[in-house]
Amino acid sequence: MSDTDLLCPRLPAISEYNRAYWDGSVHNELRLPHCRNCGHLWLPPSPRCPRCLQGDIDTVTASGRARLWSWVVMHRQYFKEFPPPYLVAFVELEEGPALMTTVVGASAAELTCDAALEAVFEPATPEMAILKFRLART
Repeated sequence: MSDTDLLCPRLPAISEYNRAYWDGSVHNELRLPHCRNCGHLWLPPSPRCPRCLQGDIDTVTASGRARLWSWVVMHRQYFKEFPPPYLVAFVELEEGPALMTTVVGASAAELTCDAALEAVFEPATPEMAILKFRLART
């Protein structure tokens, strides 16, 4: 068991397919897999495009902007790393992909459907930072 496993036991292993994503995270950049064949962008990273199944993939840096689609406040502790209460959110990136994440720096009362969000990254290990979102600063 590595030091990373002890500190962050729920983090995925870095692989050739997700390395660009994690490398971007520690530089506060949201990097998305991009299919050179059909132009699709997606998360999580995978070795083939989920739309056309081709493997000709590069990476693009996304804007980090998103819209809040839905959210829930979790009041029960399922994992020791996530003490309640915390917000679980479904967001849609400006570039199209949708994902589950969390919103930080705001209470549930401050959130509204379609609220503008921006990506923030919370360091987890020297090789990884966790993507979260906050209300966009205007």
